Amino acid sequence: MGRQTGGSEMADVAEAVGKGANLFPAGQIQGSVRWFHNPADVVGADEDELPNLIAFVGKGGMTFLSPILAEVKAVVCTAGSLESHLAILAREFEIPCVMGTQLDTEVIDGEEIVLDLTNESVGTILRTGGVA
Repeated sequence: MGRQTGGSEMADVAEAVGKGANLFPAGQIQGSVRWFHNPADVVGADEDELPNLIAFVGKGGMTFLSPILAEVKAVVCTAGSLESHLAILAREFEIPCVMGTQLDTEVIDGEEIVLDLTNESVGTILRTGGVA
């Protein structure tokens, strides 16, 4: 399931910036942050960048991600639950997903992060320090 990176060494040099409910264990996933606020953001997304993106959204009902959901590495949602529309779609597409995420600090577009999804129920967002 999902698109994993190798090894836990990434998490050893990263700063935890948030946690949420993990949809399913998927290892550690590294990618670039991209916030999607509305359908226009999805339409404007560069297809070549999608395979490296971790899509961030603000609401669990954000089904407007559907056209690109199968193309992104993972999804992080700052609201919703594992029963939200977005979580159900992510589960069907086997896309790693963290719901109801509480961010301790701002996470910005282009920032490189690691999702530590090794725990069955808690997903941790780690900042690696880089910006793509």
